[in-house]
Amino acid sequence: MLEKEELLSHFEGVRKRTLKYLGQLPEGVIDWRPGEGKFSIGDIIRHLGSTELMFYRAITQNEWKYDGHGPEKGKTLEEAIHYLEQCHATALAGLRQSDPAQLKAKVKNILGYEVSAWRIIMAMTEHEIHHRGQLSAYMQANRIDPPQIFGLKIEQIPSD
Repeated sequence: MLEKEELLSHFEGVRKRTLKYLGQLPEGVIDWRPGEGKFSIGDIIRHLGSTELMFYRAITQNEWKYDGHGPEKGKTLEEAIHYLEQCHATALAGLRQSDPAQLKAKVKNILGYEVSAWRIIMAMTEHEIHHRGQLSAYMQANRIDPPQIFGLKIEQIPSD
């Protein structure tokens, strides 16, 4: 397991890169979705916030509860991002206050079997990365260039 601060730093880095993507979105695309019954861009943003709280409660309360991703959590792009940032602040503050031993404790995962709490944090970041990829596809479908995650396109890296 990574040390607590290193784990939380990774968690913050994932969010920082997601916010970079969200910063490229114009307001008019919040309700865009690729088809009937699919997440809209706004749904994804609100979903990331609500699932972050869900993962956090699983770690701290050993309870899985999802608060939904409806527009009441942010109708505009600004409101949805604000909701996401509030959820992140809540989870991060709580995790920072946790005892490092708590992250090694066993909690039930969403399927009901026990894993170390730190694995839930890793699952939370993997979940966010999954949806960031989804946002990238949505952006490209709307002719919006997603930002480069680490600042360079692959073509800019020297090759042999």
